[in-house]
Amino acid sequence: MKIFKSNLYDFSMKSIFFLSLLLLFFGCDGEVFKKIEDKSKIGAKIDTIEIAASDTFSYKASESFLKEEGFLVDKSDYKLRVEHRDYAKTCNNPLSKTSSDYNYDGLVAITLFYKNEKVYTSFRDFRGDVSDELFRDLIDGMVEDLKIKK
Repeated sequence: MKIFKSNLYDFSMKSIFFLSLLLLFFGCDGEVFKKIEDKSKIGAKIDTIEIAASDTFSYKASESFLKEEGFLVDKSDYKLRVEHRDYAKTCNNPLSKTSSDYNYDGLVAITLFYKNEKVYTSFRDFRGDVSDELFRDLIDGMVEDLKIKK
């Protein structure tokens, strides 16, 4: 019985160690918030999407992914607003900047509009530097959630 307890202990310690590593490397971003605002657009055929971005990086990251996915990026009734916020640059509350609750470095967000009516919203907090992958994940989630046909 003692051998069984020892093996079980070793197994559980190894599991905890690997779980901790996974959380360290993959758990650094906040939960993704998603909301379908207009369910009538589920399954819509969208060939062209116009991008409105808060900055050049957000625009290029989104444009690159949309083109890879087969969308044409041009004037359209569908407009994708993309943005990222760097909390260190945009937050002007000194108490917030030093707070231990201030766990994230920024936010990435997308909102899809059809003729100025909100269709879909998604955002997440992130740690570290903003990356293309953050936008890719949100846009890919939007395409899946809305079952967009190209």
